[in-house]
Amino acid sequence: MGARIVEHLNHHERAVAEGIHSVQMAAYAQEAKLLEARHFPPLERTVEDIQCSDEVFLGIVEDGEVIGALSIGPDEEPGALNITSLVVAPSRQHQGIGRLLLAAALEQCQHAVLTVSTGAKNARALALYTEFGFKEYRRRRLGSEPVELVRLRRTRT
Repeated sequence: MGARIVEHLNHHERAVAEGIHSVQMAAYAQEAKLLEARHFPPLERTVEDIQCSDEVFLGIVEDGEVIGALSIGPDEEPGALNITSLVVAPSRQHQGIGRLLLAAALEQCQHAVLTVSTGAKNARALALYTEFGFKEYRRRRLGSEPVELVRLRRTRT
């Protein structure tokens, strides 16, 4: 296997959106179980939602299959960008794919304030974001779920 390449994904194309959706559903089902969530909003996202999104998608594709994807969109904070999704196919986790995607996003957005949210029980995600300079600044509950979300921010370099 050669070096993995992070590329822009044209999520407006149905086949690409289906690939992104597939990896998101597998990874988010795994995360929902980890967080003990009964209702997990990311699992409600459709292929059409991805196609119509104004987010930017980066991904790693191997043998025609999206094995990891990261999306960036506008944040609720003026002037900031939000990492709306960072997912890796469960069978490809712990191989540095999430790290490659995050590094590419930070390179692309190096002059922006970036935010991200993840579950408080998702220790691996929290460790990855911390490693890349993100700092926790807020926690909140996910609706009536027993899930606590951690919001992190990384300032401009």
